[in-house]
Amino acid sequence: MQLEAGNHGCEIHVAVCRTRAGTFNGLTDNGQMLCFLPHRLNRDLEVIQMERIASFVARAALRQGALLIHGALAEYCGSGFIMAGPGTVGKSTASRRLPSAWRSLSDDMTLVVRDDQGQHWAHPWPTWSRYENSGSGGSWAVEQAIPLRAVFFLSQSPSDHLESVNVTQATALTLESAVNLARSAASPLPTLRSPLPIGIRAAKALASAVPAYSLKLSLTGRFWEEIERVLPVGAPEPRRPRTPEPRNPRTPELPRVADGSLRLVYTGTDMSPTLQEPELLDVRPYGNKRVRPGDVICYESPDTGRTVVQRVVSVGGRGTGDGGPEDGIRTRGDNSRADDPRILTAADIIGRVEAAGRGARRRAIPGGRRGLVALRSVRLGQGIRRSAGLIPHTLYGFVAGFGPLSCLLPLSRRPRLVRFDARCGVFLKLLNGRQTVGQYDARLQTWYVRRPFRLFVDEQTLPSPKSLVPSP
Repeated sequence: MQLEAGNHGCEIHVAVCRTRAGTFNGLTDNGQMLCFLPHRLNRDLEVIQMERIASFVARAALRQGALLIHGALAEYCGSGFIMAGPGTVGKSTASRRLPSAWRSLSDDMTLVVRDDQGQHWAHPWPTWSRYENSGSGGSWAVEQAIPLRAVFFLSQSPSDHLESVNVTQATALTLESAVNLARSAASPLPTLRSPLPIGIRAAKALASAVPAYSLKLSLTGRFWEEIERVLPVGAPEPRRPRTPEPRNPRTPELPRVADGSLRLVYTGTDMSPTLQEPELLDVRPYGNKRVRPGDVICYESPDTGRTVVQRVVSVGGRGTGDGGPEDGIRTRGDNSRADDPRILTAADIIGRVEAAGRGARRRAIPGGRRGLVALRSVRLGQGIRRSAGLIPHTLYGFVAGFGPLSCLLPLSRRPRLVRFDARCGVFLKLLNGRQTVGQYDARLQTWYVRRPFRLFVDEQTLPSPKSLVPSP
């Protein structure tokens, strides 16, 4: 993506999780962004990781009125324009057919950003499909910004024809082409809040400021001549990316904040149930304070170079907390029965974990004796909940064995199948009144139905978008 390092803007913390990746993505109360990725096993999953990071950045930019449009970006005489449309309309083909005086910047997606003066700028976005199945790949100058002068919504036709689109129509077409909004409607994962109201405002602002047209193009016609008739020329030079400030070579690799503490993302299961993947940790250096048994500490493993989070079980010769150097500092994960074989010294420790959480929900992580008492309390409560949960789980399994119980519900209360047609695809949902109780995951090709509504629905008989007859 040809991105340069900089010292301004929002911090992005990216964690590769081996277990429940993707359970939370969003902004914390400190204005930082958290992005969790699945563990990489092959090249295709590595591409998915990079695509998810880029999509997450575009989704976060939506809060400032930016939109990731499913459309190709091109430039002519200093003016940028977007050719938007679904995946089969021919955006890539049209980009390749542009004559030499035109410059194609991307052929799949474009990030549109609005500045403080209300002007819209277009950034080229990678075509991730070029990396699939050992593809040729490519590179895109994402930091380059082109002044956006027009948006063309493509459709195939025997001949080339251009029609003007009013603001209302352009707003609706822009919403259909907004990648993040379409993916949010199809995703089974919970989100912090629906991006649709923000997307509507951004789409309306774009449609009001930038002219929109319906462009019907053929396979052999000279469609760019239709664009030349309405595209302004002699536009100002594209805004160049700012030169990044030189980085201080003495700056530590770990992301410190103003008060000297660190922000680290926890992954793994070693500290369960005290810490859960993925959570953002606040780590504060010890300074002149002593390390105590019961503290949750963070240190860098000299063997692997990875940052490790564990609990102190003993300090000094007999673990009395006197700070003696005889046997050093021994640690153990809360989810482990054996001590870590490596013995640490105070110099090895980065700091103590003081808080953890997701988003605005933060909780203190006590240390010392209070930390040991809190660990025992959490384990005791976990055992009680596990035992109590066996009763409803067994009862639920017993009732589910009788098959779908929809006949016990009145017609007005039975979950009903609703189909949503959009330019990017067909979305299927189950509604109970106005509440969504299930939806079809197109990526995994399976249905997700919430409890207890599974008792009233036979998931095996629910249709998929491919099995439905296209609506007229």
